[in-house]
Amino acid sequence: MHLYELIDDFRPEDAQVECKRRLNRENFKGWLKTVDGFANKSGGVFYLGVEDKNYELNGYDLGELDNEKLYFSQMLSNHFKTTIGTQMEAIPYEVRGKTRYILKIKIFESAYKPVFLYIDNDPLVYVRNDGKTTPATSENIYFMAKNYAYPSFDIQPTDIPFRKEDFTKLYDFYKKRNDNGELTEKLLGSIGFFDGEFHLKKGATLFSDKCADDNTLIHCNTFNSNTRGDNWVVDTQDFKGNLTDGFKFMYDYINKQMNHGFIKTEFSREDVTSYPPRALTEALINALVHRDYTLDGTQISVDIFKNRLTITSPGSLFEKNDIAPTYHFDSFLSTRRNKLICDVFVLCKAMEARGTGFEKILKEYEKADDSHKPFVFSKNNQFTIVMPDLTNEEGVDISDECLTVVNENQYRFSKYSKKILAFCYGKQRTIREITEELNLSNSTYFKQEFLNPLVESGLLTSAKIGNALAYRTNHDKVSLS
Repeated sequence: MHLYELIDDFRPEDAQVECKRRLNRENFKGWLKTVDGFANKSGGVFYLGVEDKNYELNGYDLGELDNEKLYFSQMLSNHFKTTIGTQMEAIPYEVRGKTRYILKIKIFESAYKPVFLYIDNDPLVYVRNDGKTTPATSENIYFMAKNYAYPSFDIQPTDIPFRKEDFTKLYDFYKKRNDNGELTEKLLGSIGFFDGEFHLKKGATLFSDKCADDNTLIHCNTFNSNTRGDNWVVDTQDFKGNLTDGFKFMYDYINKQMNHGFIKTEFSREDVTSYPPRALTEALINALVHRDYTLDGTQISVDIFKNRLTITSPGSLFEKNDIAPTYHFDSFLSTRRNKLICDVFVLCKAMEARGTGFEKILKEYEKADDSHKPFVFSKNNQFTIVMPDLTNEEGVDISDECLTVVNENQYRFSKYSKKILAFCYGKQRTIREITEELNLSNSTYFKQEFLNPLVESGLLTSAKIGNALAYRTNHDKVSLS
C-alpha cells in the first residue's frame, strides 16, 4: 500500500512534505535539519513510516509508534532552544488483517526566527526550498532576524504616564553631551519613548529618576591580584537605579581605581591611563544596552584586577551560545537587544547609531602588543569584554585567562597549546586557520610537534572536512573559566 492511496490530498515531496521510513538514530542531524528548515520557512509535514523513494507504507505497531513519538519529542527538546510547534497524528491502515500506523507530524512555521538547531553546541540555521533543506545564507539569517525576532523587552508598553519632571537626570545627561541643547518631547517621541497617549515603554522606565528596578543592579569589585581566588578584595560597591546614573557610577568607579602614568619617548612624554577613556565608555555603554533586563537576580559585574578590567553583562549575543575567547570582535554576529535603550543613548551622543562600538574599542588599543589587546567571550548566558591594563607590563594571556583544563597537571603543554585550545574552542579549525592565527608556517613539524600531542591527550578532537583535517577542543576536558 502507498501513501497516496491513504491520503487524499497527498503531494509528492516538495518544500513542505518529507517522508521517512524511520527516524535515523545515528544520523539524526539529517532529519533535524529538515525540522529546522520547516520552522524557518512556512512549516511542513513529516510522514513517518513511509519509504521516501516510492511512498510505500512501512508503518508501526502501537508500541513502535509510541517510541517514535517519544524519541522525536526528546530530540527536539535536546537540540532546539526555541519551542518548535508540532501536531502529531497517528493514521491507521490495514495490512494482512492487522492494523498498522503511519505518523503524521505537522511542523508549524515559527513566529520568531531564525530558529537555531544545536549540534555539539554549534548553532546551525537551515531553510527549506523546492523539497531540499539547505544551510541558510547570511542574507537569510539577517532577513529573519530583522523581520521575525522576538519583540524586545524595552519596546513593550506600560500604563505609566510620561512626566517630564520624572526624567531630570536624563535631560541633564543629554544637555552635557549636546552642547547644552535641550531634550524635547518631540525627540523622545520620535524614538518611541512613549506611545500616542504618552504612556512610557518599558525601556523608558529605566531612565526615570525614580527607577529602582532590581534588574538594573551593578556590582563593582577591585582585587589586589590577578585572580578572584586570592580573596583579596580592595573595594566593592553596588548600584541600582536609572541607566544614565548606572553609566556614571561604573565610569567614576573605574576612573578612581585605575592607574594614570606616562611613557617617555625620545622627545616627549606620553600620558597613559589603564584604560583609554573612549574604549571604556564604549564598553560600559555596550554592557548597558545589550543587557538582558528580563533575567531576574542578575547583575552587570565590573571587576578590576591588577592586569585587567572585565565587564560582564547578563545575556548572550545573537548566536545565543558560548563564544570562545577571541580578539576578533567581527567574528560573531550581534544585534541590538534593546532598540529603544540604544536609541536613547544615541540621542544623547553616548554611542553611535551605526553600531561601531566594538570598532572604537579596538581602535583605542591599536598600538598595544598582543598581551594588551582587548578580547571578548560569552559563557553561561553572559557576555564579557576584557580590557588589559595598559600600565601593567605583564598584560593578559587570552588562553590562560579563559580556559580551564581538567587535571591540567597531567599534561605537558607547549607555548602554543592553550592558544590552540582557545582558538578551536567554539569552532572546528583547519591547520591552515590555526597556523594563520598563530602567525606560524603550516608544516608537518607544526602538526607533529603541537597538534598531535593535544589530539593524543584527548584535549583536541580531529575530523575530516573534505580533504582537510579540522580540529576542535574537547569540551569534556576543557571549559571556559
